[in-house]
Amino acid sequence: MQSTFDDFVAWTAATDEAPASQVTRFVELLQTQSGGPQGYRLRRIILTNFWLYGRQEFEVPHGRLFLAGENASGKSTVLTAALPLALEGDLRPNRLDTFGGRERRMEYYVLGSPDSATPFNHERRTSYIALEFEWCHSDQPPIAPELRQHWENGDVEKTRFLTIGLSIAGNANTTERIRPLRFLITDGSRLGYDLDTVYETGHKNEKRAYDHLRFKQLLEGHGIICESQAEYERQVARFLFGFNDVKDFEKLINLLLILRRPNLSTELNFSRVHDYLKMSLRKISSETTSRVIGTIERIDAIQGEMERIQEAYDATDRIHGARQHLALVRAQLAACEYIGAQKSVDSIQSRSTKLQKDLSRAENERREAGERAQRLQTEQYQINGQIKALEASEGLQVATQLTVARERTHEAEAQMHLQEQNLESARHAIEINAEHLQRQQNQFTHIKQGSVAHLQELCMVAAEEALWETAAFGLEEAIRQINALSMDAPFAPTVPLDVISLVEEQAEERINRLRYLEELHRQREQLEQTLQHTRDLETTRFQELDDARHRLQDIQDDAYEAQQHLYKALERFAPIDTPLLDLMEAQSDVTDEEEANTDSVLEQVAAILNVARQTIERIENELGETIDHTRRQMDELHLLTGSKRHEIAEMKTLYDGTRGGRS
Repeated sequence: MQSTFDDFVAWTAATDEAPASQVTRFVELLQTQSGGPQGYRLRRIILTNFWLYGRQEFEVPHGRLFLAGENASGKSTVLTAALPLALEGDLRPNRLDTFGGRERRMEYYVLGSPDSATPFNHERRTSYIALEFEWCHSDQPPIAPELRQHWENGDVEKTRFLTIGLSIAGNANTTERIRPLRFLITDGSRLGYDLDTVYETGHKNEKRAYDHLRFKQLLEGHGIICESQAEYERQVARFLFGFNDVKDFEKLINLLLILRRPNLSTELNFSRVHDYLKMSLRKISSETTSRVIGTIERIDAIQGEMERIQEAYDATDRIHGARQHLALVRAQLAACEYIGAQKSVDSIQSRSTKLQKDLSRAENERREAGERAQRLQTEQYQINGQIKALEASEGLQVATQLTVARERTHEAEAQMHLQEQNLESARHAIEINAEHLQRQQNQFTHIKQGSVAHLQELCMVAAEEALWETAAFGLEEAIRQINALSMDAPFAPTVPLDVISLVEEQAEERINRLRYLEELHRQREQLEQTLQHTRDLETTRFQELDDARHRLQDIQDDAYEAQQHLYKALERFAPIDTPLLDLMEAQSDVTDEEEANTDSVLEQVAAILNVARQTIERIENELGETIDHTRRQMDELHLLTGSKRHEIAEMKTLYDGTRGGRS
């Protein structure tokens, strides 16, 4: 649903949204209204650290802006920043003053001046002036070839916004007090949304403007950095206005400078207006003028002829419409008469057809009933004759017996077919069993050969060992028993006893090894836990050492502060580097009252020195004790860490050796 201004007023009264968000939404609503200028439309004026503005954005809804305010409120300053400073990037004084004077310089707007009507002063400051334009012609691509390419590729968002502007870095302590940086943002990014001119310092929500180096890094990949004012002027003329000749752009800027002057009517006369129009408009040749005049005359003649033809066409069209209406009425009357007659004929014809159908159906039914009666009577006569003939003949019994014999024959054939199917199934089962038996024989042969090979290998290993002769003999006996195995034997084969005894001994040995490995794993986990506790303790000691260092630093700061207080107390009587004995000799010829005051001051100074000396000695003692205690704890931790690492290394070596023996 499209929003209207009445909806916006009602929403503004009902919502609790911030005023800045309300203004932004109001501007968005105005931008969608029809009737604004096509092409590039000024959307925002962005000022950062410029004149008395810290961070200020001027929304330009629908391409129009009306500034109202008291004198010296900044209206001309905004106009100066927008036109022509941000358009051409020229910092000359006559471009900044609306009257064309040379009093105001760019240094004033950046660093300030205590002598102005609005005094302010900055030693270092970086200012930003930027103009944001929005492309509002949805049916045509932007002017620049690069943006037109994005528009044709379907990436319309990158061509919607174009931002131009400059950054001015000011430093009052250098010869070059201001340094400009001119830039264009051509990828659709917006200042304050995708990019920004300020960043947060992290101190009480303070924000600071980017310097030139960091702003160049921020702008990399988003636009163009111009090294000179001429390059900036050429790029703005090409992207924003489509001027291939920079001189056309300079003429436009000069005309804008004239139009922005206040009280322009007091300076203009007919000759100046004529000169300005000649400067702004292109000269038209006489040939083009005569051609245009002739074309206009031909257009007028054609227009008159078209009006006459249109009048004749309208009259003919009215006559044609009346005739068509008359013919339509006559056709409707004739159609009504024809429809009435046709309906009466159709009703009579339908009644006649219905009666004929009823008569034909009755005749057919009567004829079919007579024929059916004759057939039934004939069949009755035939059946009666057959019954009498059968009752009189002896072949009825033979026919009955023949029927019974045929039924028994059919049953015997069905049983024979069933027995043939059973025979075929038995044959198929015999074939499957034979194949299965052959596979079992092959598998038995393969297992037998593998078992013999493994036993022979074990026998060779047992024969090579010095104390395994009994195992070797047992394995040879097992090989002979396995070779004697056969699938044709009448009894089930038994496993050789020697093999069983060997397997049982090996299983017990593996169980013992597994239990030993489990114990080693448990010990290793305990050592790892102890090592982790030692590491945590070491971390705690390091933290305590850092806390002791911080306390030492605080104590040193307190001692330094006490020393400063002592120096300040001595400064009232003599410089800090003057010895106390010289001070006493210099005061030898004063009065008794002054001598008494001096003695009391010296006693205070001596007391302060004693307190400071005692404090320093106490601090040194505490620091020494803390350092000794920390060193002892560090040595204990290092010794404990070394012992735990040694134990872990021994456990790891033992574990690796046990795992290798198991494998």
